[in-house]
Amino acid sequence: MIRWTIAAGEEDRELGARWICSNEEELGVPYSWVTVMSSLIYPMEDNGFMIGRDREGRMAAAIAYTLGTLEDKYADRSRVEVHLLFFERRMRHGRPLLKTMRMLADHLMDVPAGVREVVFFARVSESGRKFYGKFAEWKYTSEQPCGRLDFYGTTPERLLEYADRCRT
Repeated sequence: MIRWTIAAGEEDRELGARWICSNEEELGVPYSWVTVMSSLIYPMEDNGFMIGRDREGRMAAAIAYTLGTLEDKYADRSRVEVHLLFFERRMRHGRPLLKTMRMLADHLMDVPAGVREVVFFARVSESGRKFYGKFAEWKYTSEQPCGRLDFYGTTPERLLEYADRCRT
């Protein structure tokens, strides 16, 4: 089980950043290391950096998202872009992803400004499209400095639906 909290204080932010750095080789993101580190700045400033601890209180997962997207220079805060979602290897089996989807959807539905869309990039792959297509809509593929990436969009409600449907 993962217990999620917003890394709002300096101590939690540092813990999360150091943990991500210690797992650099396993992050599995297509971006350069500089891009990964840069993408943590706004989430930390905007309370969109969440850390997950296991039952013993050890770091086990992290999420970084921003209210707004780079597409419109973060003007539309009803769109959320997830930049990073990482689970320690021992937590990648079973239900942690579904429970995290549920937690994130619940959290985003409570954002005072209201969140209408959750977007994210992923590597181009048939298996990715099949998996992400279960809870998100493929929007387009773009050429980025790190290669071709698919861009997906979904709603907090659809994340919640998927997590609940798979839980049963």
